[in-house]
Amino acid sequence: MSITTYEMARILEQLEESPEKVMYGKLLAELGNQSEERIRSAAKQLPLETLRDIIYQFQTVLESRKDENIQLIAQDMKDKGFSIEELEKFLAKK
Repeated sequence: MSITTYEMARILEQLEESPEKVMYGKLLAELGNQSEERIRSAAKQLPLETLRDIIYQFQTVLESRKDENIQLIAQDMKDKGFSIEELEKFLAKK
């Protein structure tokens, strides 16, 4: 049984680690390593609607990954010996 190029592309697109997604991830990582000036200069070249869409997509991902950061902080505090009660008392003071 052989599959067509189109079918293979559809399968790869569904995978989390498809070549296209890996390539875009590397591109975004490289963009993140650039200076503010370079990023702003590149962003100015985009149509406003495209820029808004990109910002919306990043905000959506940031919101969905917020729990990930909280989990890391909670695990770090647990590893250092802090209890939930101690944290609650501290936060109640603030």
